[in-house]
Amino acid sequence: MANRSIRQVLRCWAVIAWSFGVSMSSQAHAEGTLEKIKRTNTFVIAYLNGTMPFAFLNDDKQVTGYTIDLCRKIAEGIRKDFKLPQLQVQFMEVDTVTRFIALDQGKADLECSTSTNNAERRKIATFTVPHFFASVRMLVKASSGIRNWEDLRGKTVVVPRNTPMVKQIDERSNIRSLGIKIVEVAYNEEAFNSLEKGMADAFVMEDVLLRRYLLSVPHPERYAVVGDSLSLEPYGIMLHKGDPEFKRYVDLQMVKIIRSGDIFKIYDRWFTKPISDTIPAMGMPMGYLLRDTLRYPTDKVADE
Repeated sequence: MANRSIRQVLRCWAVIAWSFGVSMSSQAHAEGTLEKIKRTNTFVIAYLNGTMPFAFLNDDKQVTGYTIDLCRKIAEGIRKDFKLPQLQVQFMEVDTVTRFIALDQGKADLECSTSTNNAERRKIATFTVPHFFASVRMLVKASSGIRNWEDLRGKTVVVPRNTPMVKQIDERSNIRSLGIKIVEVAYNEEAFNSLEKGMADAFVMEDVLLRRYLLSVPHPERYAVVGDSLSLEPYGIMLHKGDPEFKRYVDLQMVKIIRSGDIFKIYDRWFTKPISDTIPAMGMPMGYLLRDTLRYPTDKVADE
């Protein structure tokens, strides 16, 4: 199903490019991202809203979060390195499909939320150093009796579309003959609403994103994050694939953020301290895997 999703994205790109009179082949010869940023004096960050604590709107309707703070650091580097004191940082809300289109067409310079670096996505985008590792599990109603994947036999699960979870659930269902029905939606909030309203039996996603609902729903005791880890997902800031110069620059900025210790301060801000006056702390100190990875920063991940 993942391959079909990629083909669907590519077809969507072609349609949009045609409608604007711009082909994907001509984009390869367009100006580089750094040149565009300097010419327009603007840096555009795409983000998936609702991915607390990575990227979301706070009470003042400002875009904030862990990955957003990392991308703001990259913007600061551009402002300083290229002497652009008036550089404007703008934000573009995207969904799980349009994030790729925004990068491909140069409408966004970085995608900064919770994009997994995997082989399928590297066909159409590129990634910098991972900034988080998440495990895929499921959110269920505590009264459902669902505790692991085998308990989903004949049941319905909901996942955000164009995510690795679709293929993973499908494979698990086929191997165990579980007959799981998979429903794909555009946004995480849609997935949670489907679970809340009884339209789905489980919401499958990275555990860190599922746990945030336990912090913000009125009755968190009614829900539980369960199931053995289905996979490990390395999150990375995503870039347009056809711009190696910009990729090198962003990689260098990420290494600077790591070597300076800023990434550890930013991580603690979002995962060990209260997210806001009304949302308590995640209670998730940095894990050994991420800490060890940051000792030797690289964009290489396990499925290379």
